[in-house]
Amino acid sequence: MKEAAKIGAFILLVFFFVHYYTMLSTLYGEGKSSAESDIRVVREEEAKATRSRAVRGASLRGCIGVPELQAFNKLRMSSNFSVHDCVRRCQKVDYSFAVVRTVHRSIGCYCSREIDYTLSNSRCVGRKNILLYKLLDCGLKVNDSTCGLVCFDSPGTNSAVALASVPGSGNTWMRHLIELITGVYTGSVYRDRAITQSGFLGELHYWNDGSTIAIKDHNFPIMIKELNTTVLNDIAKYNHTGAILLIRNPYDALISEYKRLVTNKHLGDIKAKDFSEDSWEVHVNKTEDQWRFLNTNYIKYISPLLVVHYEDLKHDAKQQLWRVARFLNADHEFEIRINCVLRNQEGLFHRHSNSSFYSFTEEMRRRINSNIAEVSRLLTLYHHPDIPEQYKSSYTF
Repeated sequence: MKEAAKIGAFILLVFFFVHYYTMLSTLYGEGKSSAESDIRVVREEEAKATRSRAVRGASLRGCIGVPELQAFNKLRMSSNFSVHDCVRRCQKVDYSFAVVRTVHRSIGCYCSREIDYTLSNSRCVGRKNILLYKLLDCGLKVNDSTCGLVCFDSPGTNSAVALASVPGSGNTWMRHLIELITGVYTGSVYRDRAITQSGFLGELHYWNDGSTIAIKDHNFPIMIKELNTTVLNDIAKYNHTGAILLIRNPYDALISEYKRLVTNKHLGDIKAKDFSEDSWEVHVNKTEDQWRFLNTNYIKYISPLLVVHYEDLKHDAKQQLWRVARFLNADHEFEIRINCVLRNQEGLFHRHSNSSFYSFTEEMRRRINSNIAEVSRLLTLYHHPDIPEQYKSSYTF
């Protein structure tokens, strides 16, 4: 009996310790989980607040107190204006800083050209309703106040989204439209000073610094025929960040790029004799496959991808620009800007042809039509908009 009593007492003791340990683990484990959960919620709230304060063309620098407002000029604004409206107003009159003060859902807008004190980029504890923005570099792209002001974003704001096309497809014209509809400069992997002098100031910014909103790129993958394989090369950098693929009828793209090469101008035109030169045949033979190769590899390998057809852009610019702005997550001013964009949509680099003499041999047509058929097949397979009907009524069939 004594032995049984000892065993029973030992079992009770073990049970007590196990129960006590479990209780402590649960208590502190729940406390830790709760604390981590609280921290996560706080961080999520801070991130949400930061995103809600983000304004294109301006960098949030911190907060100020009421006394410092004396250094700023208060602007008269309509009753329903936004933070973005305040920043844009300050930019238009060439100020360097903007302050937005919120009091009981009413917003005050203040501007200044310089400040003589340092403000940290903190959480703005106790001053969260008086936000200081540093205005970024801007320029007036067209003489229209509704959409003319275009700015750089803060470095790191935007992912590197390609604006990809073969040469001659209207890439520069599309850049003009994107800048007007978003209010942000586009970028480029090139450093074309002629383009820069025409107002595309993002041309000289590093393509991946995040201050521009779409990156002009004509590069295409490399085909290693001996290995029957494709090296994505330069376009691989856009996988996961995405691309806008601008596709134009290859006949029109070939002609447009040939004009640029012959005249050495973006807006040059040429004479009938230029199409009888050997250089025309060399140009077609060299570049016809580039149209197929660039388009098919972006369609197959780059995601996310938005396909825009040049012909659709000409036919219905509003609908296509809505798709583009949404893809770039820059549609917050679309309804405000779109009519202004449509009034100024031509830009400086939208070519208008006055030629009606083009020379495509039967063999050229056969190869080009085969390329069109392949791109059309892939567009359908990957659920992108198919080639427009205009292709079939122009040169191809």
